[in-house]
Amino acid sequence: MLSVLITPFMGVMPQALAAEIYSAHVDREAQKIIIRGTGFNQSTTLTLGGVSVNTANVTGTELDIPFAAAVYLVVQWEGSYNLIVDDINRITVYIEAPILAPPPPGGPDCPCIAGWEGAGLFPDTFLCGDGTDGTQSYIFGNSFVDNSFISAAFDPNNIFFDEDVPGNSISYCALIQNNVYTVAEPVVNQDQYTDCYAWMWANICL
Repeated sequence: MLSVLITPFMGVMPQALAAEIYSAHVDREAQKIIIRGTGFNQSTTLTLGGVSVNTANVTGTELDIPFAAAVYLVVQWEGSYNLIVDDINRITVYIEAPILAPPPPGGPDCPCIAGWEGAGLFPDTFLCGDGTDGTQSYIFGNSFVDNSFISAAFDPNNIFFDEDVPGNSISYCALIQNNVYTVAEPVVNQDQYTDCYAWMWANICL
């Protein structure tokens, strides 16, 4: 369990009947941020770092923010984040370490191969390229037959995968057909990325 330091945001006066936040801490084992205060059962909105987040187990004096895509997207660095209830009461939450999406169980094989092979890509010929961006390695291919786009990327320093919007992900493999993700999986280790890379060059890339 990782505690966080709560500092009142100066200049914001409490208002009658409005929710107020007294404390918060990150429970990484339980995968949630626990907020304590008053009036939560009367509140309607809550944002963290400017992004609306879901709440759970709401009572008058306590609520939880479950770890989910919005939280992973916001808390990617150590630092201070504004926590705002009902656009009225605001505090600064200092979080001592990033909250990253937990990777699923890893394996030696590219997690997208079954989906790629099931998508019938083999008649296609892809113009592929690869490279690096900081610590991220990537490979991509554009189809000459249709508008399919296939790619994989891996960053050992930030293994992040957005279940809701795979395009926000940092370590992933995917296939986009007609502007829709028909395959999208997290890549959680170097072996998986290496296998994705090798499969693409061996099977579909010019």
